[in-house]
Amino acid sequence: MNKSSISIFVSGSKKLKEHRLRLKALVNNLNGEYRMKGYHMTLNMFSYVNLGDNQTDYDDFIKNKSDIVIFLVEGKMGEKTKQEFLLASQGQKGKGKPKILVFMKEFQERTPDIEEVEKLVSENSDSYYVDYSNLEDLENKVKDRLNQEVNMLIDEVSVSSKKKVTILKVWAFLTTLTLVFLSALTFWIASSRKNDVTLLFIGGGSAVRCLEEKYPEVGKVYEYDNSICIAVPTSTSWPIITTEVMQHHAAKDSKVSRPFYPVCMSAMESEESNFLKMSSRDQFVNKGSVLSYKLGDDELTLYVKKNYSHELIDGKDSIGVEDLAAFIKSVSEQNVMIFTTEVGSGTLTNYQRILTPYDITISKETLGEHVDKFTDLTPKSKIRRDETPYIMLGSHYYVSVEVYEEGDCRPLVVLDEERKPVTKTNYLYFVGYNEDGGTSFWIPDAMVELLMKIDKRFEDIVKNNRIPRNNETVIVSLDSYLPEE
Repeated sequence: MNKSSISIFVSGSKKLKEHRLRLKALVNNLNGEYRMKGYHMTLNMFSYVNLGDNQTDYDDFIKNKSDIVIFLVEGKMGEKTKQEFLLASQGQKGKGKPKILVFMKEFQERTPDIEEVEKLVSENSDSYYVDYSNLEDLENKVKDRLNQEVNMLIDEVSVSSKKKVTILKVWAFLTTLTLVFLSALTFWIASSRKNDVTLLFIGGGSAVRCLEEKYPEVGKVYEYDNSICIAVPTSTSWPIITTEVMQHHAAKDSKVSRPFYPVCMSAMESEESNFLKMSSRDQFVNKGSVLSYKLGDDELTLYVKKNYSHELIDGKDSIGVEDLAAFIKSVSEQNVMIFTTEVGSGTLTNYQRILTPYDITISKETLGEHVDKFTDLTPKSKIRRDETPYIMLGSHYYVSVEVYEEGDCRPLVVLDEERKPVTKTNYLYFVGYNEDGGTSFWIPDAMVELLMKIDKRFEDIVKNNRIPRNNETVIVSLDSYLPEE
């Protein structure tokens, strides 16, 4: 990809006009955000609207000029879209681009058309599809994937900077030496990078803060050596790990070409189905599995503007689920902002789980324009600092630090019917590639180092970058491997 621009083509049925318009607006907004951050990066989005009705122009643009092709599918893929997919697949296999991103509308029944799309994608690319429920969900998921691509592209130049600077200095010093020494240096560089990857931390903020606070030896995740951290909802991070397993980057000759290794941090316990969108169970476990480790429990916590008074919260440091439901219904009818985490995040998913029996769904559609999102990862949250009342549906590890540390809000722990805190568990998910004929999982040096910082007992089970494979499952819990403390 060009370092200053990314060309994107959107393919799909012409009837999906609103989808294209929303994605075009999304790209314009992202370009504005990148300029504000000082990124020298521009996204350029094209579709049949820009190229007219000449299929030859579409084909040439997809095969020779696109960096990313987004395929939108609702129920079935038309013949022209299939041809465009196969063209993109040929380009991907031949020269490594375009990147293929498939987004498919959620379905209730697996029809022959759906099965045909799944087969087409699985047999002709290293891609997978991401499902979406509505236009807003599509926007969020496309935004997350585009941000991921841009961040990886921008940070690729700067990761492992100390090692790269050292190598460049050595190279400059040795330019006067003989060709033999230069050849030896080249061999050393290749050897040193063979098992060197950049950790790509992806996922939710509560798991990030849980890792930082419970395992101080790790330090700040956003400052972790040789790593990149990208905040995305859990539902977006699952497909990234799926891709990593299915493309099987454990091959030793792939380390230099793509040195990113995803580590998902989530406040949700995953199920097999999360990782099997575009493959059978057998296909998945033949290449690798998802290794999981429990970081620790987190308590759902309601944060309320300090000067806001209400009979259900005054003088309390906790609130029951039933009272929480009544409280949300009450404030949604007033001029009170309700801030939540991203759709698909572990925190919001857990709130939805406990509030569903009370017929409450947390969204703009059900509660109106007073619902908005917040983050604990940047100081630029949307929470107003004036007298406007607000509540945040967060957790012990997930709160807008900007307002909490300055005493702008107060916490109320959410209690279940037995008056016990409602908890969610934070997990670490990462890839274990099949090695030694499938008898062990291989993980890179950087992941081994992280595991040792989290729990010294991993020294007993991780040998030569390998973890014994005790069974053929999609998700392997490493907690069961660890000896008693």
